Amino acid sequence: SQISGWDPVVKTLRSNDQTSNFSGKTGAGFLQRFSDGSAIPSLNRYKLFDTSVSHYPVGGRIEVTRQTMLYRDFAGVFDESNDLLTAVKVYLSRAAAQIFNRAFTAGNGVTGGTRVVQYADGVQLASTAHPRADGGTAQSNASSTSIPLTESNVEVGRIALLNQLQDDAVPMLNPGPLYLVVGINNSKTAQIITGSDKRSGTANNDVNIYAGGAMIVMESNWLDAGISGSGVGSNTQWFLVAPNWAKLAVVISAGPELEFLKDKDTKSHLWDVILDLGVISYDWRGSYCSQGNNAAFTI
Repeated sequence: SQISGWDPVVKTLRSNDQTSNFSGKTGAGFLQRFSDGSAIPSLNRYKLFDTSVSHYPVGGRIEVTRQTMLYRDFAGVFDESNDLLTAVKVYLSRAAAQIFNRAFTAGNGVTGGTRVVQYADGVQLASTAHPRADGGTAQSNASSTSIPLTESNVEVGRIALLNQLQDDAVPMLNPGPLYLVVGINNSKTAQIITGSDKRSGTANNDVNIYAGGAMIVMESNWLDAGISGSGVGSNTQWFLVAPNWAKLAVVISAGPELEFLKDKDTKSHLWDVILDLGVISYDWRGSYCSQGNNAAFTI
């Protein structure tokens, strides 16, 4: 079930393994015309890069001493189990956001308290040089000039996303609705761009093609500068995601498990919660990324 609040942009997947392995392939490519009586043309399928994520435990404990339990006021206000379940939701919400906060950083690693594994094509999620499994021309899903969030730049990103190719140069199909993913600092601009009856910021009467559910805003303060942790996030970054194509996920292999214990020495009451999870992007397609700060970006 979805408990991070990021559905459908970031999926919540379940696994029974300590390590989850992801791979994929292209389709069969383009059919070819051939002459009657001739051999049917051979087609190629290309295997994509393998990406693996190990599940690490996260958890927490609330301890209440014996006398506090006996004599505390407002006992009905204190619900330790509910507080721990809320803490799980907070952690998962922040964890999913780190896929985006780490998008412009090379390699796997910890961002905002969460270890993020990126697609194993040798570059980060946001890159101007994603290699192709067939050896063809590399592809980009990032703005090389870090275009800011404006109505016209959203169109630049939309076109770039919808023109993404499989690794055999065949176009992608059926992207579905697009999501404009932003921090709170960009949410007003995002809502104006997508929700106006007509094109925002113009004096003409052109239709707003993003309205009516064609582009949906997903906002999160976890993407803003410093909210997820010191040096994490940005007040200018923005992303487009096509959930039908995107491979962004929080993978949970165990839990959340709640347990009540009593310390045999102190008689304190203990409430524990633990879960095992991994955070991963196992393909870059279905996403378009911009730092939004007008800075040159190439990798």
